[in-house]
Amino acid sequence: MIPTIRNGIQMASNDISVISHNLANAAANGFKRSRSEFFDSYGQGMNSMPGIDIGHGSRSNGPIRNFSQGSIKPSGSELDLAISGVGLFGTVMLEDSNVVPSPESQISYTRAGAFRLKEDGLIETPNGQALLGLDGNALKIPLSIIGSNGEPQLLTSLNVADDGTIETSYADGSVSVAGKIALYDFTNLAGLKATGNGYYVVSARSGQPLVGAAQQRNFGRILSGSLEAANVDVADEMVKLVKAQQAYSGSSRLLQTAVEMTRRLIGQ
Repeated sequence: MIPTIRNGIQMASNDISVISHNLANAAANGFKRSRSEFFDSYGQGMNSMPGIDIGHGSRSNGPIRNFSQGSIKPSGSELDLAISGVGLFGTVMLEDSNVVPSPESQISYTRAGAFRLKEDGLIETPNGQALLGLDGNALKIPLSIIGSNGEPQLLTSLNVADDGTIETSYADGSVSVAGKIALYDFTNLAGLKATGNGYYVVSARSGQPLVGAAQQRNFGRILSGSLEAANVDVADEMVKLVKAQQAYSGSSRLLQTAVEMTRRLIGQ
């Protein structure tokens, strides 16, 4: 009995940890909540009748990530990007200012679309990873061009279309296309391995990424000047937290009772 009760305490503790993590990241852009998943564990006793299962408690199948859409909130910055629908941004840490990732570079995938334009023209995440384009290379914006008069023309604005096309405008009024943002999808999104801060990497469970452009195939559209909020319902998570705490408290009281009964049986 005692091992089964201890198992219940452990499962309740795991559930509390997952819910607490969701609540702690409720304000993080692009964060995807997780839920605990458990399954019953059975065994067969030495003196039990054939076909009679004996419960050994439950086992955890690990936190399951929920990639449902979060609400879209306006931000006003052209490089704040939100995906409405299916898809993740691909980012990579570059060894230098070269736009071509090395073969050893590991791509990180995210829905947190708060990007910034660096002084070298790369579009990067707050942690310094470059945003990938549809050609597999890092997107780089020309900060100046040579105009028709032979004079340098500085970048004045950029616009990201719903399909991920980046258009740049310069001081002489000229407009050019700097590239197109790539989106990624997986056959099993929940199988991605979380690396923290809303970033994920490929795992054996997720499968290899499917790459495409926004508004093509099943991919969603990219909204410039907006960010996707976390898909965490704080009220719902609080209700779950209370239930998990009650399960933990109840199992703890059961364990205390079982220990006292055992002591009496052995005469202590």
